[in-house]
Amino acid sequence: MNNIYIPSYNRADNVRTYEYLGCGKIIVPKSQESEYKKRYGSAVQCIDDSRDGSVAKKRNAILDLIKEEQEDGYGWIIDDDLVKVKRKKEGKDLEGDETLELLEKIYIMAKDSGIKYAGVDYSLDNMKLKDYQPFSFTKVIFGSTLICENDGLRYDERFKINEDVEFWVQKLNLNRRLLKDNQYATVFYGDDGGKDSVIGYTNDDRRVYATMLNNKWGEKIMNWNKTRFEFKIPIKGV
Repeated sequence: MNNIYIPSYNRADNVRTYEYLGCGKIIVPKSQESEYKKRYGSAVQCIDDSRDGSVAKKRNAILDLIKEEQEDGYGWIIDDDLVKVKRKKEGKDLEGDETLELLEKIYIMAKDSGIKYAGVDYSLDNMKLKDYQPFSFTKVIFGSTLICENDGLRYDERFKINEDVEFWVQKLNLNRRLLKDNQYATVFYGDDGGKDSVIGYTNDDRRVYATMLNNKWGEKIMNWNKTRFEFKIPIKGV
């Protein structure tokens, strides 16, 4: 697959997503290009350092790359610390090539359906898996996202965290439906709160950016109740 983009920073010795999948374009700032190429060679693709510096800025740079490089406008953006994908019902860990097949199937389904934002579930909780609901069409997607950039939407670079939640709201607000495969779950290094986890943000940080979400979208759309976000745009037929 040539439509997988892996944003990375200061992890030149171990881009877990690339090690797992065996492919992908590793997107790094120009100042780190030589270090990454020692291990990953031609898989490394650099952007100007001015396009780096925050997750939202880097993802916007990747959306521009998708626009330039992908004729149909679709590209996967997958965080650089993906360690496995699990099929929830059987508790089976997929091999890298099996995950690539899954990503390809989701891409085909989304493209054929005109859906511009898709991905894999992130919850390993089998209690939430229902046989009659293998897919969701409005639920938030984290970490591994298939994005069609041709609707012109971009990440809001004011958000240092929750930029993915805010982008999900944009996508759903404009396009009215997404696609999330509930039968599988992504597992990222640090999901357990390890040293490389992004869980280093404080509750005060989360409160600040949750308030920003409220202020931008209004409480009728994005209602923060201290522990979770609730999306309230009514969608017919899903």
